[in-house]
Amino acid sequence: MIPVRKDIYVKTTSLDLWWGVYGLSPLTGWEDILLYSTPNDTEKLAGICICCKNYMESGLVELASDPDEQEFLKQVQKYLEDDKIYYHYYYDHPKDEDLFELHYNNLPLNENNVKPRSIELWHPGPGIDIRGIEECIKDFCYKHLSMEVSVIQFIEPLDLNQAIKTFNKHMNMMNSPVVFTDDLIDSMSHKLSKSRDEIISLLKKSLK
Repeated sequence: MIPVRKDIYVKTTSLDLWWGVYGLSPLTGWEDILLYSTPNDTEKLAGICICCKNYMESGLVELASDPDEQEFLKQVQKYLEDDKIYYHYYYDHPKDEDLFELHYNNLPLNENNVKPRSIELWHPGPGIDIRGIEECIKDFCYKHLSMEVSVIQFIEPLDLNQAIKTFNKHMNMMNSPVVFTDDLIDSMSHKLSKSRDEIISLLKKSLK
C-alpha cells in the first residue's frame, strides 16, 4: 500500500508534558497521545502511549524481582541499550468479555490469533519532548496507518504562561510552593533558549 501524505493533529493528555518541555520540571517519562485527521478533534485516527528511558528504567528493580516478568524484562533491557523506537503490544484473551482489537494496518497477531488492544512506543530519549513525540507519530503513522505525515500540529498546546500558572497552582495544592531556584531558571533558559534575565521576567509576569 502506497502511504498517503497527510497532516496530523495531536492532543496530549497531561500537564506534566508541558511542564517538562518548558523546563519547569524534569521531562515526563510517558504520555498518552491522541491522533486526529482534523484540527477540531472530531475524526480520531488512533491513540498511543509513548514511553521513554527515564520511565522504563524506573521499573527495572520491580520487574527483576517478579518471575513472571522475566521475558518482558529482557525486552526492556534490550530497548534501554538501543537507540531506536521499540513497539510493545498488549493483547486481550479471546475469552475476555470485553475483548477488543485494534483495526490499524500491519498489526502482529499473538499466539491466540488476536490483534493488540493497545500499543506503546518506547522512544530512546531520556524523557518526552516535542521532537520525541513527533518522531513517534511519524513512525507509527507510516507503520500502522499507511501515512506519511506532512505536518504535525498540536491541539490546544499549553503556552509558557499557562504552564507556569498551572505548575505553580499544582505545587501550591501539594503544599510545596514553587521556588524558582538557579537550577530551575537555568533549566528553563536552556530549554527555551532565553537568557536568565528573560526567564526571570517571564516568571514574574506569569505569577502576577
